[in-house]
Amino acid sequence: MPDEALYVYGIVKLGFELDWKEAGIKGKDVYTINEGGFSALVHACEEKPYISEDPNKIKELIIAHNKVLDRAMKYFDGVIPLHFNTIIKKGENSSQDNLKKWLNESKERLEKIWNKIESKKEYGIRIYYDKEKLVQEISSSKEIENIQSQESKGAGLSYLLQSKAKTKINEIAWDKVNELKNKFYSDIKKVSDDLKINPSRIFIDEEKDLLLSLSALVNNQQISKIKKILGQKRSNDFSFQLTGPFAPYTFVENETK
Repeated sequence: MPDEALYVYGIVKLGFELDWKEAGIKGKDVYTINEGGFSALVHACEEKPYISEDPNKIKELIIAHNKVLDRAMKYFDGVIPLHFNTIIKKGENSSQDNLKKWLNESKERLEKIWNKIESKKEYGIRIYYDKEKLVQEISSSKEIENIQSQESKGAGLSYLLQSKAKTKINEIAWDKVNELKNKFYSDIKKVSDDLKINPSRIFIDEEKDLLLSLSALVNNQQISKIKKILGQKRSNDFSFQLTGPFAPYTFVENETK
C-alpha cells in the first residue's frame, strides 16, 4: 500500500482514520487517511490518470468520482471536493507520506475552507423569462408608438424611424433585463451564504430566454427559503430550474489548486 499512488476525491474534517469502505471509481475501496485534524478520501491506484478515448467512459468515471463526494456530504456533514484525477504519487517518500505532508502543510487553509462549506451544499439555479412577451410589451408602449406614428416623407425617413424604434426597443429591453437580474440576484443573495453568477450572454435579438444562471452555497434551511422565493415568483413570465445538491466546487475551486 505505501508504494502505490493515491487517488484523492476530497477532504473532510475528521481527526482519526476511518474504515469507510465506500465503492469509488471502478469499484475501488475508498478509505480515509488522516493528518492534522483532516482526512483525505482516497483509493489506491497506479501512478497515472484515468483516461479514455471514449467520452462516455470519461463521463462514467466523473460520475463515480462525484458519487463518492455526494455520499461524503451526507456522512461527514460536508466535503472539500478535489477535481477528477487528483493523484498523489510516491517519490523519495511513499504516496501516503506525501499526502500526509500536504494535509499538514495545508491545515490552516483547509480549516478556512471547511468553516466556509461545513453543513452546506452547492445548488444551481437557472431563471428563465418570456423574452417574446417582454419585447411585445415594450413594442406596444407609448414611447415606441410615438416613434412609429411619426409621419414619414419617403422611404429613407421611414427606414430611419423603424431603425430608431428597434434601437429603442432593444435599449429598453436591456434595461428591463438588467433590472430583473439584479432583483432576482438580490432576493436570493439575502438567504444564501455565498452566491455566484455563472457567465452567460443574453441577446435580445436571438431566441434565448435565460435570464440568470447562479450557483448558491446554502444549508438545508436556506435552500428551503430559495425554493419558497422561486415558488412565489413562478408565473407565465418566469420559470426556474433548480439542480443539486452538489459538492461545493464553485466555492472552493480557487482555494484547492
